[in-house]
Amino acid sequence: MSQALRTKENVAFAPGQVLRVYGMRRSGNHALINWIMRNAPNGHGVFLNDCRPKTDPVVSCSGVSVFEDGVDVDMQVGRQQKLQRAGALPFTVVSYEDRVPPTAPKPLYAAPETLIIIYRSFLHWTASLLRKVQGNEGYGPLDRNRIMGRALGTYSEMLTRVQEDDVVPLCYDDWTADAHYREEALSRLKLPGRDLSLGTVQRYGGGSSFQDATAASDLTTDKRSAQMADDHEYQMLLWTAARDEGFMTKLTKVFPADANRLDTLRSTASAQVVLP
Repeated sequence: MSQALRTKENVAFAPGQVLRVYGMRRSGNHALINWIMRNAPNGHGVFLNDCRPKTDPVVSCSGVSVFEDGVDVDMQVGRQQKLQRAGALPFTVVSYEDRVPPTAPKPLYAAPETLIIIYRSFLHWTASLLRKVQGNEGYGPLDRNRIMGRALGTYSEMLTRVQEDDVVPLCYDDWTADAHYREEALSRLKLPGRDLSLGTVQRYGGGSSFQDATAASDLTTDKRSAQMADDHEYQMLLWTAARDEGFMTKLTKVFPADANRLDTLRSTASAQVVLP
């Protein structure tokens, strides 16, 4: 693509540095992206949220945020005005949800690009996503099973991709638990480590599926699996995943503790279909 993409809003947009962020919903994407933006060079940058692949991100994104001094200025204006305020060659984060990075993707712009995958423990991610889906009254059990099955397929692809050398993997569980991990992650991204806090709960994504909280440090994100342990749909999802040998092989490499728990479930649980 050319140095400057001219959008349908007639804005020539040419970033100076690009981070392409991929992650499954309910994996802490917006918490980590907000933290990245707070640590952007000079605290200034642009965030293009939830873009469609193979399109101009400025046109296809669901929202544009401009950060100044590490703060989302949240302007109630159009995209053109926001991008104009961002200035020339801004630091830019482009996010893609429920996607994994393609192999050797074509650059979006002439600027340097870094591929990032945000990922989360399988047990906690599954619990959080299922709880979120269950909150939609328009979905019945079969709808939820179809949605979760499709999401688990993408999650399985992500387990392969996070182990490859061309991406920077950022684990939400480690990020929330360890300030040293956050500091080391900023070093890998070659960003200044001014702000190692967890920040606030983000407006994107609807917040937590389990809690009403403002400070991210108040979220008990490491308890999600336990909070869903008695849910029959959750139990069935885990039992099904445990029976998939290919998935279990991948999970063992990335989240061995999760794999051990599923392996125990596989060896002790059984499913019976009672016919009339």
